[in-house]
Amino acid sequence: MTKLITPAFGLELGELVDVAELGLRLVVGSEWALPRVVSWAHATEMTDPRPHLRGSELVCTVGSALLTTASCARLVEAVHATGSAGICLGIGEVHTQIPRALIRECRRLSVPLIEMAHGVPFLAINDVLADARVRAQSGSSQRNAELVSTLLAALRENAPMEDILSVSSAALGGSLSYQLVDPATEPPPTATLNAVVDDTPGSLSVRTAEGNLLAWQGQPPSPDADVLGQIGRVLEIARHERVDRDNAARQRIGQLFALVSEGLADSAALMPELQRAGLVGKSLTISAWPAETAPLLAAHLPGTLIADAPEATFVVTTGPEAVYDTARDLGLVCGHGSPVDVSQISRGIGEARATLRLARRHGKVAGPESLTSLTGLLEQQPPVRLVPFIDQLVRPLLEHDARRGSQLLATLRTFIEQQGSLQATAEAQYLHVNTVRHRLGRIADIVGRNPLEDNDRASLAIALWAYDRSRRYVP
Repeated sequence: MTKLITPAFGLELGELVDVAELGLRLVVGSEWALPRVVSWAHATEMTDPRPHLRGSELVCTVGSALLTTASCARLVEAVHATGSAGICLGIGEVHTQIPRALIRECRRLSVPLIEMAHGVPFLAINDVLADARVRAQSGSSQRNAELVSTLLAALRENAPMEDILSVSSAALGGSLSYQLVDPATEPPPTATLNAVVDDTPGSLSVRTAEGNLLAWQGQPPSPDADVLGQIGRVLEIARHERVDRDNAARQRIGQLFALVSEGLADSAALMPELQRAGLVGKSLTISAWPAETAPLLAAHLPGTLIADAPEATFVVTTGPEAVYDTARDLGLVCGHGSPVDVSQISRGIGEARATLRLARRHGKVAGPESLTSLTGLLEQQPPVRLVPFIDQLVRPLLEHDARRGSQLLATLRTFIEQQGSLQATAEAQYLHVNTVRHRLGRIADIVGRNPLEDNDRASLAIALWAYDRSRRYVP
């Protein structure tokens, strides 16, 4: 027999704004925004959190990345595209008032914008939503009400899912199991919660609105399907909170990695995280992976230290073997540096970042041996260090070509690619050797470096490489 249970999806935006202790103020939106249903408060500092949104969340941020018009536009477009309920900006940590660009973009795309008073945690919104969700489906029996109350208390204390299952099993009698759906093999869930009572007495299973399966087995009588559905909702709330906490922890570690690599923090700042991961006193291998792969890597590499930074995801292991195994299993490119100790973490981060760029270019895992070439050396340099090469040796040629309609830069590039051979350059460009020689002489006159001399040709090659890399990263 199949029974449909209507889920409590959350509260309307207007109801949340009316909760005084949350300190919310609607900045963008009026009657059209108030009926929007908020199912969850998702805290993030990403400007494009689309991979982590399912729709109907209230996207909460203190705005640490909302410093430009472009970043504000990216966040608003992401929230609009995913059908999320709106944006909530916490005041006081980064911004003393909501950026005008954020207000303008929210109005343009009709995305509700809420201001949250300083000192009120975003989790307070989830507390209100959790109470509303579970109360909406509370059973009439005292035992069920007490169980729900106990589970809510455990939820507020961030109890692990295992504890919630254990408490529920003890209260209902029998045993409970919770199985996550495999999105690769299971169809997408519907917006209903299905409870199916098996033909075998003493069995009851509930498939939640997210498609996950909660199964009970024990001696008859079976618990109410409504109660099992409520337990499933609490479990999913706990799972999402754990995912959010894990994501936030990885992002915080990613910020520490950035500070350490830039010399703004000592490597000792990472010691507590290394201790928790059991990595202190060991030789460390730091690998860099494409950005936004942290959740995937965390599932594949439990017990490792993972740092979710904006430009890449960093993983700390005790050797390169796990790096190559994971790259093969997940089909990802990555780069890793030489083994380092705690005091050398900054170096390890720099090498990992450089080898990731090389890995992307060649489509395979890159290790520290790839850094012993000129390209590998240049990949380790901060872009700002190579700007003078571009300004002094490339830009004058660009301006001359634009002004005269000449091809000096193209000839120089071919000459360097042909290892300084005049004849090979002439053949590649369909020119006479004397024409190539004349163009190289004009280059020497303009930039003061003679391509026919080895040292000057090396400087010009570095300048061209730096120019090409700067163009790759132009948004």
